[in-house]
Amino acid sequence: MKPSGYKDKNEVKTTYKIKELLTKIDGQYEGQFPLEHTIRGVSSIANNRLDRITFAENQKHIKEAEKKAKGVVLVDENCRENDIKNLIKVKNLRLSYAQIAQLFNPVPYYNPGVDQTAVLKKNVSIAQNVSINSGSYIGENTIIEKDVVIAPGVKIGRNVRIGSNTVIHPNVVIERDSIIGKDVIIEASTVIGSEGYGYVFSEGKHHHIPQLGNVIIEDEVEIGAVVTIDRATQTSTIIKRGTKIDNQVQIGHNVQIGSNCLLVAHVAIGGSSILGDNVILAGRVAVFDHVKIGDNVKVGAASIVTSDIPEDSFYLGNPAQERINELKARALKNKLVNYRKEIFDLKKEK
Repeated sequence: MKPSGYKDKNEVKTTYKIKELLTKIDGQYEGQFPLEHTIRGVSSIANNRLDRITFAENQKHIKEAEKKAKGVVLVDENCRENDIKNLIKVKNLRLSYAQIAQLFNPVPYYNPGVDQTAVLKKNVSIAQNVSINSGSYIGENTIIEKDVVIAPGVKIGRNVRIGSNTVIHPNVVIERDSIIGKDVIIEASTVIGSEGYGYVFSEGKHHHIPQLGNVIIEDEVEIGAVVTIDRATQTSTIIKRGTKIDNQVQIGHNVQIGSNCLLVAHVAIGGSSILGDNVILAGRVAVFDHVKIGDNVKVGAASIVTSDIPEDSFYLGNPAQERINELKARALKNKLVNYRKEIFDLKKEK
């Protein structure tokens, strides 16, 4: 499984025949174009040309495609009534579109070799087909596996390991002792392994507690722009396989995040909290420190999690509580104005 934005050198193409696209997805073609017809990219329905492919996921979009689409249109396999001239019926519409769009997605900063302006300290190990672009810095004893792409301005500390097929975007900082898995994407200006926020108060001032641990990012993790992941105090801050992190997220020291989690923009997770697998934190969710969140939990936008959440739950609010209880509380709150008036009226009657 390669990350979004990554392709082997021999996979980079600008055109595909319809018959070639059918080998990449689970679909059936029905149309007027021959299977040798060339597709040169994806498009919206409104901008769909003869050499472009788009998708229509509901009846409104299907009607629009009937009028405007000139190229090929992906539709759900259960779509029956339509007048689209060239379509491919698929089982999973959005997945199929993503798979095709990926074929036309250029490799970012793919330029095998080491730029002359890059700085490599002693005992750096670089495998085959690695791209190290201008202005990058790589600390001593760091290991970079094959097919890694390091964009301009990336700073990598000492004793770091980066797995194959990983793409690191401009101005990312990866601090000492970090371990980055295979097929990882780290977007621009993110910091991995920054000093954790730990202090002890004594004699009228705050004394910093050194953070001597590291960060472990497992395979197939995607990390957005301007994300900060603090290294652990003594052990490891861990992001497990397949988790996807949006832009501007803060993850504190000693945090453990399970597999296949989704963290949306502006999430903040306090130190030593633990998230299970398949957890979804919507935008602006804040999690207190030392909180445990079970598998398959969803937390609604702008909620504040102050205590543990059991698995398979949906929580909302500040403080976060079970969704149904929060919705009841909100409904009651909306009625308080009327209740207040009724109370005043009752007082007047006395």
